[in-house]
Amino acid sequence: MRKNLLSDFVFLNIKFDRYHYTDNRVGVELNYIAYMLKGRAKIVSDAKCIDVEAGDVFFIPKNLGYQSYWYGEDDVEFLSCGFYSLHTVEDMDFELQLVSCDDATKQEIVNVFKNGGTADCEVLSHFYRAMSMIIPKLACRNESKETAVANKIKACIEKNPYKSLREIAKLANVNEAYMYEVFRTATGITPNDYKQKVLCEKGIGLLLTTDKKVEEIASLTNFSSASYFRKVLKKHTGSTPREIRKNRGF
Repeated sequence: MRKNLLSDFVFLNIKFDRYHYTDNRVGVELNYIAYMLKGRAKIVSDAKCIDVEAGDVFFIPKNLGYQSYWYGEDDVEFLSCGFYSLHTVEDMDFELQLVSCDDATKQEIVNVFKNGGTADCEVLSHFYRAMSMIIPKLACRNESKETAVANKIKACIEKNPYKSLREIAKLANVNEAYMYEVFRTATGITPNDYKQKVLCEKGIGLLLTTDKKVEEIASLTNFSSASYFRKVLKKHTGSTPREIRKNRGF
């Protein structure tokens, strides 16, 4: 249960230096409406990808798993309004999207941050005025039951990549056979393919940040052998461990 109304809001002026990557594939607790001031970004979910430029307003729904890439010639800067709920009858399920906003709407977002973004009554009045103009333009998310279950399975795999798929099915509260069926229907791949992809990403992280031997990395990422790790890595990335290290200047 939320403690109080003001705890449901987080208003931040966020800055990155030239490049930043964020991995939120497990999903985030809040919805976000944001105004890009400098730089550009690419935000990628399983269902959609949006490209954000300076001057754009964009929306990220809570519980959406995504990755974001932020670029800029100098600084990257955006205003981020995070909220758990709108506490209105308009509290609907919206999708990841760019939002067409006029200057008046953008100014209300800017006004949220005039006093440092503390969620007091004046700040919330600006926020709700901005949202009253934004809500009619938001497209609702049409997520099928299969997609919702598949996303839950993905989150379980990402949080527990070393567990067996039988254990993953239990964590997701689904029958193992149904897990395979619904996951393939929603994503076009099997749960095992997705688990391999997650483990490969962990392996790539070790390849690029340590000098560990491939055999040790294979063991640490739960592959049965170095040769199998190489085979799966090649399948999912098109590269061998040596090529990955060489291309990144290791």
